[in-house]
Amino acid sequence: MKNLITLIVCALIAFPLFSQTQAGCVSGDCNKGIGKYVYSNGDVYEGNWLDSKRSGLGKLNNTNGDTYDGMWQNDQFHGQGTYTWQNGSKYTGEWKNGVQDGYGIFFFPNGDKYTGYFKSNRFHGKGKYTWSDGTTQEGTYENGTFIK
Repeated sequence: MKNLITLIVCALIAFPLFSQTQAGCVSGDCNKGIGKYVYSNGDVYEGNWLDSKRSGLGKLNNTNGDTYDGMWQNDQFHGQGTYTWQNGSKYTGEWKNGVQDGYGIFFFPNGDKYTGYFKSNRFHGKGKYTWSDGTTQEGTYENGTFIK
C-alpha cells in the first residue's frame, strides 16, 4: 500500500512536467520550408519559413482565440491576410510590416463594417462605413476620422 501511495504521489508531481506544451518546431522544416512551430506561450504557427522566419503563406493560432491567416514577410503580417479577433472583429485586406495598410474590410462584432483604405491600422483615404442598420457614410477618412 505504501508503494502504491508513493507511486501515485510521484505520478502527480511528474505529470505537469510532461504535459507542458513543447516549444519549438514540432514538424516539417521551420528554417527554409513548410513547418509547424509551437511557441512557449502555446501559440501555434503553421506555414512557410525562410531563414527561420515566418515568410510566405501561413496561419497563426493564438492561445487567446485570435487567428491570422495570410501572407508573412520577416516574421510580420505582410500582403493579403485575415486577422480574426476572439471578440468577433475581423479584418481582411492588405498588411504592411505587421499593420493594416492598403485596401481592406473591417467587420465589427455589432454588425458594422468599414470598406476602404487603411494606414497604420486606421481608416485612411477613400472608404465607406456601413452601420448594422444599413446606414452608410462614404467619403474620405484621415487617421481614423471621417473628413468629408
